[in-house]
Amino acid sequence: MAQVKDPTPVKDHAVRLVRFQRIEIDATRLVLSGIALALPVAIGAATDRLADGLTAVLGALLVSAAGHEGGWRARCVDLGASAAVGALVVWLGALIGAHGNLASVWIVAMAFGAAMAGGIGTLEARIAANATVFTVIGAHLGTGPESPGHIVLYVALGMAAAAALTLGTHALGRALSPLRRRELEGPPGPEWPFRRSVPKWRAGLRTWHGWQYAVRLVTSIAVAEVVSQFRPGAHTYWIALTVTLVVLRDEAAAPMRALERGLGTTIGVLVGGGLIGVLPTWGIVALIGVIGAVRPYLKLANYTAYAAVMTPLITMLNELGNDISWAVLRERVLDTLIGCAIGLCVGYLPWRMWANRQR
Repeated sequence: MAQVKDPTPVKDHAVRLVRFQRIEIDATRLVLSGIALALPVAIGAATDRLADGLTAVLGALLVSAAGHEGGWRARCVDLGASAAVGALVVWLGALIGAHGNLASVWIVAMAFGAAMAGGIGTLEARIAANATVFTVIGAHLGTGPESPGHIVLYVALGMAAAAALTLGTHALGRALSPLRRRELEGPPGPEWPFRRSVPKWRAGLRTWHGWQYAVRLVTSIAVAEVVSQFRPGAHTYWIALTVTLVVLRDEAAAPMRALERGLGTTIGVLVGGGLIGVLPTWGIVALIGVIGAVRPYLKLANYTAYAAVMTPLITMLNELGNDISWAVLRERVLDTLIGCAIGLCVGYLPWRMWANRQR
């Protein structure tokens, strides 16, 4: 099975806003991603439990990037670790989410721990980034009527369904193409080489470089949480969510990511807001399926377009079937722009200026 490859870096960043990078598309993975997101919400709509179906979609999103490379062991390790960490942070976030300032302290602490652990390796970095994002989402869900146990149950069901689809597709591909078995297995895939990675990581902690990303991220999220306290409305968690997405380990990439995120969110609100307002329930199911199918491609091909399709998706999931007004969508844009500004002014510019002075 061909894998989606990273695009070639583009030096002219302005072009990235409108041009799609040419990458290899795995059609099977795109279809699988669409089914994994559409199936839970379709079942929820059919059984008059739409909110639970949308909660399960969050679980499917949590493991959507896992289990696509390597042999059986590598895929299962990737899926299992992603699911275990994801379920834990959603449950803890939902448990603490209703406690106001305590939830803000928890989000900041989790972001610091995840950022530090993510420095061990590539697999850890992806799981840690998901942990930060879903801690914020879990804390928001904890302010709703459902109990933390109820939330994590349906998140776990969504993760299990998505993992089963991923592994089942891999098994089917091997069965249908026995002569291409080695090709389908792909490279060794993600492992946990602690004996090699952890000593190097611990050595890095003796230098400023080993701590820099965690400090940049935590200070930015702390500012976002403080700003959220002075913003009216129940949707200000989107500020912290935006910060987690635009403050990157690659410090130089932060300005472009903030611009792409802000522009993509604005487009997503304008287009998605109109669609959400007129589509029936099954139209929403189809829309979620389409977004689920194209998002792995868009994330690599054009981040602005990726942000544009993810904004209405995350909005629908976090509102859990409630009516979404234009006022809520306008809040999304404003909170996104605030988050982008915090990411740039707190998580990027001071550190860049400091580095320049050091040089």
